[in-house]
Amino acid sequence: MKNWKAYELVVKRKKIAEQSVERIEQPAKAFEMFAQFAKDSTQESLFVMVLGSRNNLIGVEQVYLGTATGTSVRIAEVFRSCILSGGQGIVVVHNHPSGDPEPSEEDKKLTEDLVKASRVLDIEFLDHLVVSPYGYTSIRSNVPNIWAIDLLPQEVIA
Repeated sequence: MKNWKAYELVVKRKKIAEQSVERIEQPAKAFEMFAQFAKDSTQESLFVMVLGSRNNLIGVEQVYLGTATGTSVRIAEVFRSCILSGGQGIVVVHNHPSGDPEPSEEDKKLTEDLVKASRVLDIEFLDHLVVSPYGYTSIRSNVPNIWAIDLLPQEVIA
């Protein structure tokens, strides 16, 4: 007969810092945080800004690091840090190393998928910014109809 040993697993959470008082209320404010990164980066990257109930910045996580021309994104990964940190909303930011801040069709499709997922998860998806060394584009400001889509019950089930 084997002797079994008992182990106890303890999970401790440690608060590293108080929530930021910095509020993200406009796309330009979010862009300020990424302007230098957009100038220096040669690879496409996707970041998630996690926000509290009053759009206070809780944290920023780099979710993906791609190539010079793109990246593949799994929707669940985008929302993970918001869920784990108890956030209320997100702003997604990704760069175009090419210098063109205009969103591609793939960027718009990703945004639409994120809007649908955010509604299911009850997380406020505030904007998706495409940043470059020459500026930024707010997809919410430039393609607002994406946020107006109806989420039909069969889309949730499918």
